[in-house]
Amino acid sequence: MKVYGIEHILYMLIMTFIIVVSLILIRIYVPKDKIKIPIKILAIIGVILIIIYRIVVSKSRSANFIDFIPDTFCSMMGFILPLTVLFFKPSSKIYQYALFSGFIGGFLTFVYPDFLVYFDNIFNIHPFTGLLYHTLMMYIAILAVVTGYFVPSFNKWCSVPIGLAFMVVFAVFGNSVLGQSNNMYLNSPILSGTGLTWYVVGILFILLYTLILQIYEMCTLKVKNWSIVRLFCRKEKQNLK
Repeated sequence: MKVYGIEHILYMLIMTFIIVVSLILIRIYVPKDKIKIPIKILAIIGVILIIIYRIVVSKSRSANFIDFIPDTFCSMMGFILPLTVLFFKPSSKIYQYALFSGFIGGFLTFVYPDFLVYFDNIFNIHPFTGLLYHTLMMYIAILAVVTGYFVPSFNKWCSVPIGLAFMVVFAVFGNSVLGQSNNMYLNSPILSGTGLTWYVVGILFILLYTLILQIYEMCTLKVKNWSIVRLFCRKEKQNLK
């Protein structure tokens, strides 16, 4: 099955339609003080999907518990994002890490699910659950931001680099202690034949995250309140002293 084959394109079109329509309906009919209900329901569905997906992955390998443990960035976020939504407040720093990381991982895979080439049918439970949990991560993040349930902030910028650092530690533990072969692609490029090693992707990830934060501020705040403007003005004041 091809990436950007008819099945993948139809999936993207259908899911985009569902996301847009549901966002409109939720904003119209769900009061702001009740918005956490659909978000947490989606998080519960996300937990169920990632568990099913990891069970499928485990059975496709050696069917032992080690193979159930996440060994990719998106699989880790498949657990971290919904569990964060269920058990942490939107004001917590881990929330920003979970939503942004889950959104970026989910969106990139939604657009380019490279694993599709290994299957003949999109409705095979392996690629289908994989596509669904990635799409759901993206959707939860969009819903939380669009409804105002979660407000991104440059004050919590460090949450993503710190979160990624913990992911690397977990990957090292998986490779060296659990015996996983290539957790988080620490031992080879994410796309074979390219220079997209884990640290290159990590740097690009942080840059993309920072850009998204800036775009969000540009869309929601006055110019004088942008973090980059306030930082520049603060430095000017310090230089004048």
